[in-house]
Amino acid sequence: MVAGLVVLMGLAACGTTDDATTVTVASTTTESTAAPATTTTTTTTTTTTLPGPSTERIIPLDGDLAEIVFALGLGDRVVATDLSATYPPEADALPQIGYQRSLNAEPIAAFEPTLLLATDIAGPPEVLDDLERLGIPLVIIPSDASPTGAAEKIRAVAEVLGVPEEGERLAADVQSSIDAAATAPGIDPAPKVASLYLRGAQTRLVFGEEYNTHWLVETAGGIDVADELGVTESAEISDEAILAAEPDVLLLTTSGLDSVGGIDGLFEQIPALAETPAGRRRAVLAYDAQLLLGNGPRTGELLRTLIDDLTDITRNDGSDTQP
Repeated sequence: MVAGLVVLMGLAACGTTDDATTVTVASTTTESTAAPATTTTTTTTTTTTLPGPSTERIIPLDGDLAEIVFALGLGDRVVATDLSATYPPEADALPQIGYQRSLNAEPIAAFEPTLLLATDIAGPPEVLDDLERLGIPLVIIPSDASPTGAAEKIRAVAEVLGVPEEGERLAADVQSSIDAAATAPGIDPAPKVASLYLRGAQTRLVFGEEYNTHWLVETAGGIDVADELGVTESAEISDEAILAAEPDVLLLTTSGLDSVGGIDGLFEQIPALAETPAGRRRAVLAYDAQLLLGNGPRTGELLRTLIDDLTDITRNDGSDTQP
């Protein structure tokens, strides 16, 4: 089993699949005789194979997990997704059961899933407990924000779905793509990048090293301002902190940029950003949230694009920015 994989399984919903779980139990029996004193110890080992969760009706509770299931060729078994699933289009077109951080058991159970896939941000915990009581198997997939995290995640999903060979092939391809992109020449001077989460002008967070944006920025040749700000997870960022960080580039999700009305709205609604080096040069990069934050199968392509975009945006005079 892949290290870090957590299975919360309600047996009532389990079926028989090739992805079975083997449990080995050893029992020891000791016998003594009266005289002369003799002790005999016998160890018996019993191996029991328990059925794994059925993969007939899958609900991935995370967009990048949905993308992985489709990339493994099992998209026809996905019956619903959460709101973060925007790719591939077939996943985006499926019914949605809510958002992974604020789930409700009732709409999930209504689809009669035989398997739920989630990462450690799924919640709230009481809803996960409700799903377990309903007998719906739930597997928590490890999600490491690192250059090898995508491949590790793919292998973990493939193991749960009973297709480890397909998973190994996909993981190897994705890792090769990431490694190839990482060999690109560095950017000189290295731009300071602020990775921001926006929902209107009032909700603004800076992402730290526990998010995929951190290693992507550093691998692409940039400097993550979150390190200077002492942010490891995510934190609200004030006008004063924005100005002190002096980012050369702002890295956003497209949905976050849309929430403030695009680049013009960004600098009008958050004037402090307009006073930074990034603001003066209108150096803004925006990507789909699932692509940027998910660390999924397209991460190598994203890294190559980010390197090219960072190189271009730090070399031009600010007139050629993304819309």
